[in-house]
Amino acid sequence: MNECGNLITCAVAWAPHVFDAAFAIIAAASAVTALTPTPRDDAWVGRIYRLVDTLALNVGHAKEKAPESGGRFTP
Repeated sequence: MNECGNLITCAVAWAPHVFDAAFAIIAAASAVTALTPTPRDDAWVGRIYRLVDTLALNVGHAKEKAPESGGRFTP
């Protein structure tokens, strides 16, 4: 790309690309967490899900709770 003369012009030149990448990561992580059921936290899939859930910015009341053992829809 174009050569940066100093830090400010470099930051201004790269800011749109950084924001586009960040918004794409958030959108993809939100789609994955919305379309998949919440696994239990003790399995390795649950740990990966927590990372993706954090990338999707699902915090507080936006988080889906893990299923309880033995309920209506869990064995």
